[in-house]
Amino acid sequence: MGFYDDPENVKTYIQMCEDYDGSNIHHALANSLPLDSSLLELGSVAGLDIEFLQESYDVTGSDLSDEFLRIYKEQHPKIPFLKLDALKLNVDDKFDCIYSNKVLHHLTETELKESLKQQTAILTRNGMIAHSFWLGEGNEEMSGLLFTYYTEDQLVNIISDSFEILSSLKYEELEESDSLFVIARPRQALAC
Repeated sequence: MGFYDDPENVKTYIQMCEDYDGSNIHHALANSLPLDSSLLELGSVAGLDIEFLQESYDVTGSDLSDEFLRIYKEQHPKIPFLKLDALKLNVDDKFDCIYSNKVLHHLTETELKESLKQQTAILTRNGMIAHSFWLGEGNEEMSGLLFTYYTEDQLVNIISDSFEILSSLKYEELEESDSLFVIARPRQALAC
């Protein structure tokens, strides 16, 4: 059983996120993504971003945790939710935006690169990604969960392999400049 499959861990995590305010990244997204665009949220985590996202976009949520999915479906019965692995992205639909908030740091660098490659396949012609990351260096494991940290330069280099960065926002979630939100479009979309 994974960390997020345990109902007590999920409950604790949701309580820990109660004071979360994502208005800064929500505003940055709103400046780049037109209203009513289709959006896939990778890892709906505590379900807090979906409150904002559903007001402006045609949202599909996702998570790999059955426990999180159960809670999301109860709280948001009108929003479709998929059981989805951020690395494999086995989904037939295409989206105008793929969004995640501090989810992709659970992947190794190699897995992150593969996920970004997979994401290009499920984006519409002018689609974009919008992801936030913890900034730092190295890896750590907490309660069986991997956390991979990158510097801003490392993230820019990784994302720039396949994407043109449209905007980025360095911001504070817990400490000054501890987070980075990046909006980018696949390079082949820009060539069209």
